[in-house]
Order: sequence, then C-alpha cells, then structure tokens
Amino acid sequence: MNKEQLLQELSSKINSGEISQEELINQFNIKPIIQKEEDKKKKSFLHFSITKMLYVLGAVIVLIGIINFIAQIWNDIGSLGRISVTLGLGILFTAIGSVLISKKKENTIGMIFHIIGGFLIPGGSLVTLYELELELSSLWPFAITFGIIALFYFLLTIAHKHAILTFFTIANGTAFIYLFMEALISGPFYNHESIYAYLTMLIGVSYFLLAYSFRDGWNERLVEVFYFLGAVGFLGAAFSRVSNSNLWESLFFLIIFGVLFLSVYLKSRIVLAVSTIFLIIHISYITDKYFADSLGWPVSLVILGFIFIGLGYVSITISQKYIKKT
Repeated sequence: MNKEQLLQELSSKINSGEISQEELINQFNIKPIIQKEEDKKKKSFLHFSITKMLYVLGAVIVLIGIINFIAQIWNDIGSLGRISVTLGLGILFTAIGSVLISKKKENTIGMIFHIIGGFLIPGGSLVTLYELELELSSLWPFAITFGIIALFYFLLTIAHKHAILTFFTIANGTAFIYLFMEALISGPFYNHESIYAYLTMLIGVSYFLLAYSFRDGWNERLVEVFYFLGAVGFLGAAFSRVSNSNLWESLFFLIIFGVLFLSVYLKSRIVLAVSTIFLIIHISYITDKYFADSLGWPVSLVILGFIFIGLGYVSITISQKYIKKT
C-alpha cells in the first residue's frame, strides 16, 4: 500500500467514524505541535505589541522633550528660529519618516517620525502665521493653512499608502472644514450651535463611510478608530439637540436604535459600546426630566439601575451572537 492509498484509507475511516480526529491527534502527538505553534504566535504577538508600545512611548517622550526645549529657548531665538524649530523640525521629521517608509512600508520607526511630524507641522504652521504678522482677525488664514496641510498629507498618502498618513489627512481635513465654516458664517461660534451640530453629524456619517471603505485594505488599522470617532461625533451632536426639544427627545431613541442595528451590520463592538453608552445617557436624561419628581429620586435610581443591567445584558448578547463571530 503506497502513501496515497494509505491516506485515502485513513480519510475514509475518519469520515465513517471508525477513527475520531481526537484519536488521531493523540496517536501521532499532533496536539503538542499545534500548541507549540500557537505558543510561538502568542510570544511573537506579545513581542510585537511590546515593541510597538516602546516605540509609541519613545515618540511621546521625544515630543515632550522637543516642546520643553523649544519653550526654554523660545524668547531667545527670534521669529526665524521659532519657525525653524516648529514647522522646520516637523517637515524634517516627516521627510525622514517618508524616506524610512519608502524603503520598508511596515517600518514602525518611519511611522513614529511621521507621528512626531504630524503634531509639529500644524503647530509650526500656526507659529508661522503669527510670526509673519498676518491679519488674523479673520479665520480665513487658518482655514487655508489647514487646507494646505490636509492636501500635503493627502499627497503623501497617495505616495506611500500608509495608515498614519491617512489619519493625518483626515484630521487636518476635518479641522479645515470647521475653520472654513467658521470663517464663512458671521458671528461667534455659540450663535451657530445648530449648524455645527448638523455639520458634526455629517462628519460622523462620513467617518463611518470612510471606515467601511477601509476594510481589507492598507487602511484597515483605522477602521475601528473611525467607527469610534464617527459614533461619538454623530451621537454626541445628535444628543446636543435633545435639550428643550420634544421632537429630538423621541427622535434620538430612533437614532440610537438605528446605530445599534448598524453596529450589528458593521460587526463593530466599538459602535455597539458607544451607542449603548449614549442610550444610557439619554434614558438617564429622560428619567431625570420627567420621572424624578413624581417617583422620587431613590425610586428613579432603582429603575435606572435595572434598566442599565438590562441594557448591559442586551449589549453583551448582541456582541456575542452577532458580532463575535467575525
């Protein structure tokens, strides 16, 4: 009997139930081998996570050190020096990051340089606007500046196709949208709360769409980040409309349940968690407004407690039944 015949015979006996897979594993000592491979993967993942954590910690320390150093010499270096140690340094770090990423796309050190540069460039740009003594009574210079930064990172994203560059593109693009809107309309921010609430809801929806489009691509790491930001932005802005509006008090329940169903469709625990938290906040608001005086605060607390327990149970059930399977 040759090897193929032996394997066919073994396969047929397994399919017929004469030999179980457990017996085969125990007979040939396969289980320890599999276990060793899993242990190796766990150790590799642990080492990878610790390494990344050290990189990020190092980046934070470097950034804090740079800020402290700049603060110490700020009054002694003049306008050109201030621009150089902020915007110039940010561009330098970004250039180094681009060189490292172009050599190896998954270069974590290159990503760290981009993170440092990503914080220094916007700050340095604001310093440059101030040092050039431009007319800053209007927000147009700030809006244009952040628009240019967003375009700069968009071009870098096209060139390198890296998630951290996509993140800074979207972050600066979002800042540009808010600054553009503030520059476009007259009057202070608090006179246009409704406009900014609806704008934030729209941006939240756009974050959902972006995150959904990032799945199974090189921006996959950003999926849960923008699901979270989209959920917080959309629901937070919607909840800001609830105060003194009976229509929004009812409508917000529909919005919450819509986002809960969306979390199942997207199979996102983060969206599920955020929507559950906002549902708890809204129920607390409704209870405090309508039932605290009639039932008494202690009774209201008891009812709220049971509601929260129920919501927690439902949230866990949804997570385990519809989301965990992915």
